[in-house]
Amino acid sequence: MLVHEKIGKKERNKRIKNIERHLKNYSNYKVAILNLTKQLEFISSSDDKKNVFSEQHRTLEDSVEKLSNELKQVKIVKDSIDASMSELTELEVKFVEYRYFNNWSIEKSALEIGYSDKALFVIRQQVMDKLLISLGSVTFM
Repeated sequence: MLVHEKIGKKERNKRIKNIERHLKNYSNYKVAILNLTKQLEFISSSDDKKNVFSEQHRTLEDSVEKLSNELKQVKIVKDSIDASMSELTELEVKFVEYRYFNNWSIEKSALEIGYSDKALFVIRQQVMDKLLISLGSVTFM
């Protein structure tokens, strides 16, 4: 048995909620990667800033380290979502995009996809079964 098959219903629901939170924040992760990269580039490329911060060198190093660690963590989550999405069917990808990336309701997503609300709950279950495996480690972040 796989780890996700051994967990109880309460733990499963907790992990699914965490996956859904990450999916809903997918666009924010992409923006965060751009912003963190720009901040790191700004700090490391500006000679004037290095002179200004020379008295606070340790603070600057700490800031760079914190930004770098945050960037790595956000990239891991985004890249994990990207890899997981590549393993979903076209219908499942549409569901994730509408429901989570666009933050649409089940009703609006169902209407756009052309399925009933009940059918979308089945699709959601299939998607979450797959994502519990492929995004398992992300549920702990």
